[in-house]
Amino acid sequence: MTKNKVQAEETSITRLEDFQGFKILPVIVNEDKVRHYIYMRKHESKLTEDTKTKDRTLFLLNLPVDTTDRHIRKLFKGHAITQIKYGSVEEDAAKWRQLLTSGSSAHVVFEKSKDISEILNMQRVEKKWAKESENEKPLGFERYVARYELSRPDAKKLQEEVDTFMIKFKEDQYRKERETLERMNKMDDDGFTVVVRHKKAKTTDGSISVGAVSADVAETMRSKPKKKELIDFYRFQMRDKKMNELSELRRKFEEDKAKIAKLKQNRKFKPY
Repeated sequence: MTKNKVQAEETSITRLEDFQGFKILPVIVNEDKVRHYIYMRKHESKLTEDTKTKDRTLFLLNLPVDTTDRHIRKLFKGHAITQIKYGSVEEDAAKWRQLLTSGSSAHVVFEKSKDISEILNMQRVEKKWAKESENEKPLGFERYVARYELSRPDAKKLQEEVDTFMIKFKEDQYRKERETLERMNKMDDDGFTVVVRHKKAKTTDGSISVGAVSADVAETMRSKPKKKELIDFYRFQMRDKKMNELSELRRKFEEDKAKIAKLKQNRKFKPY
């Protein structure tokens, strides 16, 4: 093969286009042959922590939002990749499908530095985006359905939480009622025991609970000032008291009657 023929073959090979220091990699992303352009260049960093991987790192820009490690590995098939770091992720992949923000970037670390030069000097071939895998979480409408289902609590777990709360609530109610009854059944300083009328009430689960006077009411009843000692406690004493009051009224009535009669007798006619 002559030298001129070799040069002619080299000029016929189409290389990737350059744009402000980047190589433009066109990728067909769907069956309608829609092209998406990814920009790539060798990673440049002055950080000491990147010294070991700097010559083996490829910087990618304007990645599709559904990009995963599987897509990038297929895109650079034939070159061993050791690590992929994304610039920004929209959602937590642990819950549902990972999505990148628009125009996201990534750092791809290869095993050898020559992989970088080979990729940047590759021919301008038609790269195809990897098809969706059955093992990957869904996208589109199905993704939002999965997200909605994950956001709702499990019915069994929710029922267990409700049952636990109700058990604690009932235990607290029983404790309060028991403390109230204990306070109410104690004998006071005068040797009397307060008797409380219990009230039955149906609960939401159909059972019947027995309630008593609340602790605040009970304390108020016990804290009321004591009345003076009862006078004329027995029935005959009350009857005698009423008779005495009636006699006193009659006596006052007779006195008033006598005074009126005396005033009438002393009244004189005075024409002028």
